[in-house]
Amino acid sequence: MAMDSTKYLSVQSLTKYIKYKFEKDPYLQRVFLKGELSNVKHHTNGHIYFSVKDDQSVISAVMFRYDADKLNFKPEEGQNVLLAGNITLYERRGQYQIYVKEMQIDGIGQLFLKLEENKELLKIKGYLKTEHKKPLPAFPEHIAIVSSTTSAAIKDMITTLSRRYPLVKVTTLNTYVQGGRSKDSVIDNLKRADALKADTVILARGGGSIEDLWTFNELEVALAVFNMKTPIVTGVGHETDITLVDYVSDLRAPTPTAAAEQAVPNIKDLNTRLGELHRQLDNLTLSRISNSRQMLDNLSNYYKFKNPNLLYTEQTERLRDLSSTLDNFMSQELLNFRHRLDKYMSALAYNNPAPDIQKYQSELKRTSGDLNRQMKMMISQKVERLAANINVLESVSPVQILKRGYSYTTFNNKIVTDAKNLNVGDVIETSFNSGTVSAKVTEVNTDDEI
Repeated sequence: MAMDSTKYLSVQSLTKYIKYKFEKDPYLQRVFLKGELSNVKHHTNGHIYFSVKDDQSVISAVMFRYDADKLNFKPEEGQNVLLAGNITLYERRGQYQIYVKEMQIDGIGQLFLKLEENKELLKIKGYLKTEHKKPLPAFPEHIAIVSSTTSAAIKDMITTLSRRYPLVKVTTLNTYVQGGRSKDSVIDNLKRADALKADTVILARGGGSIEDLWTFNELEVALAVFNMKTPIVTGVGHETDITLVDYVSDLRAPTPTAAAEQAVPNIKDLNTRLGELHRQLDNLTLSRISNSRQMLDNLSNYYKFKNPNLLYTEQTERLRDLSSTLDNFMSQELLNFRHRLDKYMSALAYNNPAPDIQKYQSELKRTSGDLNRQMKMMISQKVERLAANINVLESVSPVQILKRGYSYTTFNNKIVTDAKNLNVGDVIETSFNSGTVSAKVTEVNTDDEI
């Protein structure tokens, strides 16, 4: 009998219907999921494709670039994560999957991520460089231990220190190494230990989970270790446990007991070494005594020591040779000096400036005499010329004319040279060689009338 095909759905129709159910179910629109990442693929477009699994099941997942850019870590294979997103159906494969909106490391993984962040921060600041590591003293006299005094670890450390190096003084500072008060307790006791001026400080605790050891991964605790002025050894947990303080301490030990061993020498080794050095010193001393005795025997058998006059004679001849050599040398040097002196005296006599000085003095004296004679002659000529000029001046002087009986007349302080310039009644003044006369004009006669 033929089947009614209208009852049957296509694969696409069924897939769409199931997808519709997924998208309309409010419980699938905000799903919180935890599991392990697998098949992680970072696409070049920024999307991340992966699967999330547990011991029984697996689900495909995708995180689009917009949400992936908000992550503060890189998803990798095997990470345990906490996810939030919505469930949908991929129609082409008919496979349901989760669109992840949020992702974070789950539990312990988150702690490891925080540890790596703190480590990277210290690395950027340069705190992990070996140049900051302080050397441990070879023979410490005082060691301070920062740990819990009730723990088995501190008892093992004290026993180890007493056994290996009983000379050292040990001071214990009871410290909370786990729990809410542990961070401040460790930091405070590190400061107290630094103030003790001990030779070495040991920071230690026994093994545990990463949560138990987390105090030693705190950034503030690591900075307190880095800022210690006293050399510090860290021994936290077991050999596989590496905490943040191990990176900044001066020496990292795998366990608390190993920290105690590395902080002090082994007295048995020291005694063994001292025994070896003692034997070496004895052998060296005996060898030097034997060599010295042999040298003394050789010298005592030396023929010159058996006849000391040989030593005296040889040295006397040596002294005589040296004296002769010195005398010859001094005589030759003295002769050379005299030759040089005679040479310098001859050169000085040849270049003696005395004759030139005498010559120039004679020329200066002769020139000075000529100059004096010329000056006297010139002065005499000047005097005679001056006297002649004076006689000429006196011959034309008005005073001399007045002395010969002449006079001159003035009117209004002006010399009268022409009668025409005067009028009857003018008062005139006539000057003689001695004295003046004032007169009043009563008559004016011109030349034409004379």
